[in-house]
This record gives sequence, structure tokens and C-alpha cells, in this order.
Amino acid sequence: MTEQSQMNQPEMKSTMGQGDEECRAESRREEGRQRYVHSAVEQTSKLLRNLSQRVRSVAESLREEQGPQRRVGRTVERVANKLESSADYLSGTSTTELRNDVASVVKRYPLRSVGVLFGVGLLLGTAIRRRGV
Repeated sequence: MTEQSQMNQPEMKSTMGQGDEECRAESRREEGRQRYVHSAVEQTSKLLRNLSQRVRSVAESLREEQGPQRRVGRTVERVANKLESSADYLSGTSTTELRNDVASVVKRYPLRSVGVLFGVGLLLGTAIRRRGV
């Protein structure tokens, strides 16, 4: 080995060690992001189940009525069923599958996706403002 290559060898090991450390740090960040997303998905699933139960309760009381309210009750029951199936989907799907499914829907329906996001943002903004957060 030449004198030059012997001097560069510790420097190369140091650089390789930095690369390994950066990989480990990125891996830890990715694990943290996945835990955060998983937690958010689980919380959303629980919220959807809770909302489904409340909507179902309203539907039951409307179905006991006569006339148009009974039809509204059936429609509200279908909404409750969709909320429940959405909660099931979220709790039974991996984050990677969710990401792929969302990307597919956004590609297929870009304008609808923007509209839905706008509506969700509006609802969240209203809810936050009402809470005084």
C-alpha cells in the first residue's frame, strides 16, 4: 500500500460510518412516520365507528316516524353503514395499501379529490374554530 492510500483509509472508514449512521437515522425517522400514520388511521377508524353509531341512532328514531322522515331514516341508515365499512377498511388495511389506494383514486378523480379535500378542510376549520383551539 502506498503512503497516500494508507492515510486515506481511516478517512474512508469514517465516511462509511457516517453513511451507516445516516441510514440508521433515516430508518428511525421512517419508523416514526409509520407509527404516526398508523396511530392516525386507528384514531380515524375509532371516530368513524363512533360517528356511525350516532348516525345509526338518529336513523332508528327517524324510521319510527311516518311519511318522508321514514325515507330519510333509511337514507341515514345507509350513511351509517358506509361509515362503518369505512372504519373496517381503515382498520384492516396497511398504510402502504392505503397510500396506494389514495394515490389511485386521486389519479382517477383529481377534481373530485380536490373538492373532497376542500370540504374536509372546511369542516375541520369549522370544528377547530368552534372549540376555540
